[in-house]
Order: sequence, then C-alpha cells, then structure tokens
Amino acid sequence: MLAVAPFPVGVDTEAVRNMPVDNITGKVLTPRERRAVLAEPEGPARTRLFLRCWTRKEAVLKAVGIGLVADLTALETRAWAPGPAHVTTDALSTPTSWWVTEAAVPDGWAAAVALPADAGRNVTVQQL
Repeated sequence: MLAVAPFPVGVDTEAVRNMPVDNITGKVLTPRERRAVLAEPEGPARTRLFLRCWTRKEAVLKAVGIGLVADLTALETRAWAPGPAHVTTDALSTPTSWWVTEAAVPDGWAAAVALPADAGRNVTVQQL
C-alpha cells in the first residue's frame, strides 16, 4: 500500500490470518481495546477486530514518523466503533491529533490510513 499526500500520512495493511490474539492483546492493546476484542467470539471476528486495532495503531505511528517504537498500550484507536476515529498520541512528547479509518482492500486483508486531524481531506483509494 502506498499513500501520497501533501501532509504526513500513515498507512498499514495486514493479511487476515490465524494468530494468537488472546496471547498478544495485553502487550499491544489498551484495556478498552482488549475488552472489545476479547468480547468477540473466538475465531475470525476476533482476529478482524484485533487487526483493525493493530492497523490503526501502526498507521498513526507511521504518520507520526516513528513506527512501532512507542508504547502501543497507550494509543487508543476506538476500533470497536464504526467509522473514523480521532486519535491523539504523545509518542514524540508533543501531543498530535489524527483521523484514522479503514482503507478499502480486497477480502482477506485489513488496512488503515491516518491523516492529520486538521487536514480536512477525504481519502481516495485506488487499486493499481
């Protein structure tokens, strides 16, 4: 996935696959995210919600410019709620605000894109 914009932007994509969601939620999700993910039935629904959290976190941290070196349990993505979410992170000491939402991708994939909260732009996804 490639993102092009006249401002900082972050994207992440992950293949939907079997993964030990129950074993990793405590290391990378906030308490509210963890409760939402573990409330889903075990299996594909739980994995998809976990990946929705994960791709949102990674998209925001890529937009910030640091990637996965931040404490992921401190970044709340509101992935349980439909639509875009307003996310604030202080990963660089100074809080920054972002809009993060899912990107349309083929079945079997999860993806998110993060834009600055004040960018005021819509996301256009093109498959090449």
